[in-house]
Amino acid sequence: MRTLLKEEFQKDFLIYKKLNASKPALTCIAMVEGDNKIPFPVFLKETDAKRAEIYDKLTGLWNPYIADTYEVLKVTDSDKSDTPRYFAVTEYVTATGSPNNESISLAEYIKRNGAVSEKMALVLCIQLCTGLKEFHEKGFVHRDLKPDNLMISHYDSDNMQIKIVDFDGAKWNNPDKHADTTVVGTLGYQAPESLAVPATDQSDIYSIGCILNYLLTSQEPGLIRYKGNHYIENIIEIATNNDPCNRYTNVTEMQKALEHQTGKRFIDRVPILRAFPGFRSDTLGNMLIGGIIYLSLIPLIAFTVQNYTPLSSFLEIYLPYIIVPQIVLFNMGNLQRIFPERLRRNNRLFFKLRLTILLVAFLEPAIINYALTTLNLR
Repeated sequence: MRTLLKEEFQKDFLIYKKLNASKPALTCIAMVEGDNKIPFPVFLKETDAKRAEIYDKLTGLWNPYIADTYEVLKVTDSDKSDTPRYFAVTEYVTATGSPNNESISLAEYIKRNGAVSEKMALVLCIQLCTGLKEFHEKGFVHRDLKPDNLMISHYDSDNMQIKIVDFDGAKWNNPDKHADTTVVGTLGYQAPESLAVPATDQSDIYSIGCILNYLLTSQEPGLIRYKGNHYIENIIEIATNNDPCNRYTNVTEMQKALEHQTGKRFIDRVPILRAFPGFRSDTLGNMLIGGIIYLSLIPLIAFTVQNYTPLSSFLEIYLPYIIVPQIVLFNMGNLQRIFPERLRRNNRLFFKLRLTILLVAFLEPAIINYALTTLNLR
């Protein structure tokens, strides 16, 4: 953090355009002289001492999806040295390739052009997860993710890129605190629990789910729910669950789910593998378990051909020991969708329902064997 006198500050930074002239805190576009003596624009934002510490930690961090923080200034007045002002000097993000090389937010783009394609919405949210991953690893929560705080850095309908800006609402991720001293966020994109308890990484994940829904519908959260690709619907529903424990554990987990739908990896582009439970989960543990189950089919088929009729082998082996466990273990998310959304969002009741499903699946071979014996189908 660099300390400057007020006179030095006014000399080094030429205010080009004030963005909130009606507020006491200064937010503006300023011109500053670069190393090559050529002036370039920066975003100058006045903040408090706590936020200045966060901006200072972000100084020097380079991430293609986070606006650069160049430096943090502590400006003092020679007459009032005990009341310093803090300024974050950050990147002024312009949309490369836009008609006038303008600065345009994702919200402004959607208002002009409407909803984006499913693939583009997934790609933009993957970029958002990539940027937030490093932000979260440094121990911060953004708390105010919304389309207005996502600036387009590359303007291309087929290959758009965004950058996260405005960390004035960010805080240290400290779940041990009883509550945040101030409530920060935007209605609709703000996680419901942040109104009562400290915001965590899962609070930002809720906002990403709302942004994904907005990109696909061009409507603010709560107005229209995206209805289209079944798997994308499921991603939105998990991310925006009212209970943080039922959301994705972290942005990396959500990023994997998003990448799976874009077909980033070879396994995601092979239709028959995408349809297999376990492989579709895209997690190493489930894929290994799924692979073992599928490999076990080979000796089972050889065994049943000699000793069982097709009906008896299906009822006694494939159904109880192969098919049902696959559905329950690897496809629980889709299995739950047979229940109405109102029930799925009743977290306490739905938790009991999921435990019941798992218990029935565990006892299912014995139940089927008992039924076959009772009906004399053996």
